[in-house]
Amino acid sequence: MELELAPAVDNPVRSARLGGRSLRVLAHRGPSGAWTLDVGGRRYHAEVNDRGQEAVRQARKASGAGSGLAPLKAPMPGMVMRVEVAVGDEVAAGQGLVIVEAMKMENELKATTAARVRAVHAVPGAAVEKEMILVEFEALDAPEEAP
Repeated sequence: MELELAPAVDNPVRSARLGGRSLRVLAHRGPSGAWTLDVGGRRYHAEVNDRGQEAVRQARKASGAGSGLAPLKAPMPGMVMRVEVAVGDEVAAGQGLVIVEAMKMENELKATTAARVRAVHAVPGAAVEKEMILVEFEALDAPEEAP
């Protein structure tokens, strides 16, 4: 069964779609990452296939061992407001990359070192979890990949 949950920040009540029907779902994520869903007075335990995290896993798998540069990760759960870089962009240390809204405040996430953007996983309007990879980098001296 596939249930599509709308992103929510700091609110366990979510809109959901199941088989074309709109529902209200009370969703709680446990420490192990598993979800408990209360739907119409019934409780369900679920594994979630998070499309954003799945895309990150696939990109990392396809890219091999990685560049050795630390990726930009979400410091806390929130909502992506803006993405200010694209794949192939060269960024300077301290440059703003992604704006994430968390706890009703906009947080500008910045590059910690000069690098080239290898992959962008952040999508405006998408919910992010703490430690989710938003942007991946490669060294400036690495060859650029053809589009």
